[in-house]
Amino acid sequence: MKTNHQTENATDSGTHMERALRASELSYRRLFEAAKDGILILDVDTGRINDVNPFLFKLLGFSRIEMVGKTVGELSPFKDIESNQAMLERLQQNGYVRYENLPLETRDGRHIAVEFISNVYQAGDCNVIQCNVRDITERKHAENEIRRFNEKLEQRVVERTAQLQAANRELETFSYSASHDLRAPLHHVVSCVELLQKDGGPSLSEKNAGRLAMISQSAKQMGDLIDDLLAFSRIGQSEMQKTDVNLDELVRETLGDFQAETKGRNIAWKIHPLPAVRADRALLRMVLVNLISNAVKFTGTRAEAKIEIGCGSGGDGETVIFIRDNGAGFDPRYAGKLFGVFQRLHSRDEFEGTGIGLANVQRIIQRHGGRAWAEGAVDGGATFYFSIPKQSMEG
Repeated sequence: MKTNHQTENATDSGTHMERALRASELSYRRLFEAAKDGILILDVDTGRINDVNPFLFKLLGFSRIEMVGKTVGELSPFKDIESNQAMLERLQQNGYVRYENLPLETRDGRHIAVEFISNVYQAGDCNVIQCNVRDITERKHAENEIRRFNEKLEQRVVERTAQLQAANRELETFSYSASHDLRAPLHHVVSCVELLQKDGGPSLSEKNAGRLAMISQSAKQMGDLIDDLLAFSRIGQSEMQKTDVNLDELVRETLGDFQAETKGRNIAWKIHPLPAVRADRALLRMVLVNLISNAVKFTGTRAEAKIEIGCGSGGDGETVIFIRDNGAGFDPRYAGKLFGVFQRLHSRDEFEGTGIGLANVQRIIQRHGGRAWAEGAVDGGATFYFSIPKQSMEG
């Protein structure tokens, strides 16, 4: 037999559990009523609505009475949803049903989009279906606006790219034509000067002989400039032929071009092992010729010139090559001007050149999808870098 004390303890325990259960139900009910998403509670066997929270019947424009007892599909906003039976079968099979972007028309004719998720869960001794309905109309509007903006932006990029390409083609054509047209009169100037120098000979005064020499030298500089302009225009017109390029071999080959130029000079060359790259070999050789030529030229005043070629640090998707010298260098404030056409940071009296070589370097490297840049200091040498994107040696 239970004692009075045991009976009292059992009664207190039961009362405590009932209170806790009521508190839990009250807390759930408050959340259910205050939720900012729609909630439907359905009968697991029939799929009919047992309960609906205020947010959903206000969203759809129905009263609670109009919704309770119906299946979801019997409500006009959900008329295009799959059949009640099909939904129940999917719930039994998968445990949930989800529509990520379900278009609905509310009772007052508004068009909205919702995310609809149904789950089966246990409530006490039985299972029920809970449907959560989230209004995503504003989000979809924002996504559509972003998509339309991106489409317009892409179209503008296509149009601007086409305009830029057309302008570049016109510029290249002009540069090529103008350079060719300048050759004939320049040739006449050079020929006339040579005839005057030959025929005049000793009869020319020292001043006139100097003037003819100046004309001849200027014509030579103009010829060099035309050649560089032609090279610059051809870089944009030629089709790239990418192959697997052995940089060690290409550097050795390129250095061979400078044997006569460097003969008698004290140059300490430091050539590091270099990786293979996927590039147009002829264009890449032009890059090396220009950069090595600059290093040789701008170290001309050094008793001992030092020129180093190696592999620098870059991003994971690129190979970076550098050419460093201990020559005249440049003011780092003007580093951005180095790769422009006709840009010179030293006078022609100090160092020869047309100011197109580095523009050619940048154009070639950009056509490969890489980048070119430089570091330097006045009378402190310079380092020129260029990168080539890493690509499959088979692609």
